[in-house]
Amino acid sequence: MRHFLSLISVLSCCVASSLAADWPCWRGPDGLGVSAEKNLPVQWSKEKNIIWKLALPGKGASSPIIVGGRVYVTAQTSDDGLHVLAIDRQRGEVVWDREIARGKLKANNLHNMATPTAVSDGNFIWALFGTGDLACLDRAGKIIWQRNFVKEYGVIKTNHGYGTSPMLLDGKIYVACMHQGPSYFLAVDAKTGKNVWKKDRNLGPTDEAQDSYSSPIFVSVAGRKQIVLAGSESVNAYEPATGGEIWTCGGFKVPHPYGRTIAGPTASDGIVINVASGFQNRGFTVGIKADGRGNVTQSNKLWTSSKFSADCPTPVVYRGNVYSIRDDGMASCLDLKTGEAHWQERLFTANVKVSPVAGDGKIYFTSGQGNCVVVKAATKLEILSTNELNEATLCTPAISGGKIFLRTEGGLYCVSK
Repeated sequence: MRHFLSLISVLSCCVASSLAADWPCWRGPDGLGVSAEKNLPVQWSKEKNIIWKLALPGKGASSPIIVGGRVYVTAQTSDDGLHVLAIDRQRGEVVWDREIARGKLKANNLHNMATPTAVSDGNFIWALFGTGDLACLDRAGKIIWQRNFVKEYGVIKTNHGYGTSPMLLDGKIYVACMHQGPSYFLAVDAKTGKNVWKKDRNLGPTDEAQDSYSSPIFVSVAGRKQIVLAGSESVNAYEPATGGEIWTCGGFKVPHPYGRTIAGPTASDGIVINVASGFQNRGFTVGIKADGRGNVTQSNKLWTSSKFSADCPTPVVYRGNVYSIRDDGMASCLDLKTGEAHWQERLFTANVKVSPVAGDGKIYFTSGQGNCVVVKAATKLEILSTNELNEATLCTPAISGGKIFLRTEGGLYCVSK
């Protein structure tokens, strides 16, 4: 009987593990911020529903990723060390801490070199830093290969510091550098670190309009993946294998002098949502059909909304609606196909830089103070809970195994029901 019960316990653990969806990169699967999991947490505080909290050895605006029973985060220590940490997801204990490099380039004091979020397939981890350092590590923390894009392609000249996250698809790591210098988009062989292809991304705008802090996403169109990337007053879709441009959509110049791209694109149901910088609420959001070819600026724009656009937070599309939040705390729900506004409501008075995520019929909006308002995913606003940590953060939450992982300046939290 004892052996039988042990077997049942092992099988239960295996089943639980198989049901725990990974969150392998910036904003989860395909970079879209949506979890397919059910029974997610709704209420928590420092005294309630916190499974564990872990102090981290350094700061960073990178978000946690969760793959194969591990949480991976990057951090910059006080001596400018650039670190990757592997953390046991169940116990909240550091498995290993590996320094990749040391260094520091120009960045806004809100963040540092550990702003790009890592990506993993469970066997390997690829981490990119604001110094241009990209490294591949195995599950044991051994560095497999490493390179530095600043040394190869020149200093990154953004006004606020590099922040774009890498993405992984079919054995390739995709890295974009969009700045006031030679901008590029490249695919790197995940095993060797060598370039598969490299594309010029100097699209015409000058000065700060060249700066983009957004990350690529993967969009499925007619059963095939596109890589969609925003910056330089344009959104572009690329063929993953070759880097060939599928379509381009322009017209994202904003009516103010700070035209950098911070919020990234997102997508659902063959529609790409892109935000032109909403600095001082003067930006706009556009819905674009992703089935076009060539220049689709005139042909594939479905709608434009100028009232509800963020500056920093990337929207999330969930169950036919676009949920976004401005930096001033005003959240909104727009119809994905028409851009019609269903609701707008102030959720925070504090500054918001964090992108919302969705799952289990809920939208999770997080403020710059680490406080999260959970709302029902619906065309009528219904606030389900308000959860307070009161710790500064720029990091987007991650969802995996029925838990929510929140990184603040105070550390990494694991939240459960």
